[in-house]
Amino acid sequence: MFSFIKSLFTTDDCKKKGLSYLESRQYEEAAEQFKAALEKSPGDNGLLLNISQALFEQKKFEDALPYLKTAAAKASSINPVPAIMLGYALYKLDKLEDAGEALNAALKIDSKHPAAHYYMGLLNLKLGNIDTATDSFEEVISEKPTFIQARLLAIGEMFIINSERKNEKTNN
Repeated sequence: MFSFIKSLFTTDDCKKKGLSYLESRQYEEAAEQFKAALEKSPGDNGLLLNISQALFEQKKFEDALPYLKTAAAKASSINPVPAIMLGYALYKLDKLEDAGEALNAALKIDSKHPAAHYYMGLLNLKLGNIDTATDSFEEVISEKPTFIQARLLAIGEMFIINSERKNEKTNN
């Protein structure tokens, strides 16, 4: 019994250290602390996402996949964030079909989530689906007008469309 109580404090201590490292941008140390906490509390979704965040900051998207897949499976119909993060990691790894599946799963959980629409917009932009990307960016702006990245991308995307239209008119 006492070892169980001790393990709770150890987990909490590692998590606190990990958060402190994350805040001070010491991402490798943060990941190690979160992994140590996860050993004491396997399957803790918060820790899985914390590890993934630390790995994202190090551009270690492949390393984050197992943690994100576990977190997404555990949060299946409750929280879209693990699926969004999984979709983003897959997008960064150019696993575009899998990224789309993860982002669609996130949108099934929360059809209005701005980050899910934002990354879906990026994915569709990369796939050359300009109209679908525009729809996604417009959804982000309608749900969260202050989401500056989506606004800038939407403006850039609209500039591309307008340029293409002007080129079509001059070529005809």
